[in-house]
Amino acid sequence: MGNASVSKKGNMNDKKEYPTAAKLLSWLPAIFVAAAISWFSAQPAAESTEMSDTVSRLILILGTKLSFFHGNPAQYTDLIELMSFPVRKTAHMTEYLVFYCTVRFGLHFTYRTSNVKRRLLTTLAIVFLYACTDEFHQLFVPGRAGRFTDVLIDCFGVTIVTLVCLMRQQSRKHYQNA
Repeated sequence: MGNASVSKKGNMNDKKEYPTAAKLLSWLPAIFVAAAISWFSAQPAAESTEMSDTVSRLILILGTKLSFFHGNPAQYTDLIELMSFPVRKTAHMTEYLVFYCTVRFGLHFTYRTSNVKRRLLTTLAIVFLYACTDEFHQLFVPGRAGRFTDVLIDCFGVTIVTLVCLMRQQSRKHYQNA
């Protein structure tokens, strides 16, 4: 009889069930980011390079205003070329990190489990598989290539974030048991 009045509030095994509409809406950010990644990947190599070079030029203009760079614009051509690869790869890692966050958000509403490790690894797996399909898609874009090394670069930041979250979760468990 006393058990009937005991509140289950705070019990980790109780899972709040969200309405179906909320579950579906929670995936909209991930769908939007996935579509944006796909759109960027559909750009032919020349257009993709021009986008990266534009970002490099903006960085150089900002750097000149902040007195990090000196000289005339003719010298910047070499710098833009040098910056192209890191700018592109940083953009890819950033895209996939945003995608990771939006997938985690969607999973939070639809994959209710107290096992944080499982949810983190599921998120990483979804992002990794999407990166693989994105590289496959690039095989059909003029001047682009699908490379597994690009999948690894895309997922590098996501993997680091996942590892940090897993270590944080493990640390929490350790302190709760101490």
